[in-house]
Amino acid sequence: MATRRDSNDRENALIDATLTCIAREGISAATVRKIADYAGVTNGLIRFYFKSKDGIIQAAYRRFLERLFEAAHGAIEARRELTPQERLRHYLLANLSPPIVTPESVLLWANFLPLAHQDAAMAEIRELWYERTTHAFRELIHEALRAQGRQPDEVELRRLAVAVNGLIDGLWIEGALSAERLESRELQAIGLDAASRLLGLALDEPA
Repeated sequence: MATRRDSNDRENALIDATLTCIAREGISAATVRKIADYAGVTNGLIRFYFKSKDGIIQAAYRRFLERLFEAAHGAIEARRELTPQERLRHYLLANLSPPIVTPESVLLWANFLPLAHQDAAMAEIRELWYERTTHAFRELIHEALRAQGRQPDEVELRRLAVAVNGLIDGLWIEGALSAERLESRELQAIGLDAASRLLGLALDEPA
């Protein structure tokens, strides 16, 4: 008899197959039949877990963004010994390292991007995870600045969080697409230096 865990495992496997299909063949090729081929299951099983192709594409997009967020957050989540400045530094480094900075992650992002602007459900998913990421940067920046005796207001904090998030997004794309020319350490050094200048903090050296 199938258990809830078995059901969750099968659903996760279908989502992973969808992400693999999109990364390899593009989102236009990610039909229910093609996803079923990648997962090694029947079309009917996919429709059992997801009501439509849109449903599994939305689940895959949600999982993709969730994994990026968790990969960065995991770098600081259990490290209570870090100072506020060290926490921000480690968070930035995680965002500029694998498994976030990979060609596959940028390919997936590029495939999902048009739908995230054309489809209301996809746009809602994108907005949710954008706000979570920006909020994470806002909190880390606030803690680091406060530890230096600075008290930025909400407007400045929002601007700094958006600026740093945009900086990291740009370097993420650059690093993933230029892996042969730009080593991971160089990408990280560029990111820390730029963030240091934006925030007025010495993030390019361990605190």
